[in-house]
Amino acid sequence: MVRQTVDFEERYGISIDRLKSIEEVDACVEKKAGVRLRVVAASSGMTDRAGNVLSIKSYDIDGLLDKALR
Repeated sequence: MVRQTVDFEERYGISIDRLKSIEEVDACVEKKAGVRLRVVAASSGMTDRAGNVLSIKSYDIDGLLDKALR
C-alpha cells in the first residue's frame, strides 16, 4: 500500500493526504490525463465477467507442447 501511495504522489504531484474524497482523486487524475474519466458498466465490451479490462486466455500448455514436439 505504501509503495502504491508513493507511485500516485510521484505520478500526479500531490500528496494523497490532501485528497479527502474519491471525487478529488478523480479530478486530480483527470487534470493530469487531460481527459474526463468515464465509468463503464461491468457488462460492457471493455470488461469481462470478472471485471478484468484485459481478457484472460486459458491455454492447454501440455497439448501445445506435445503438438510442437511431434
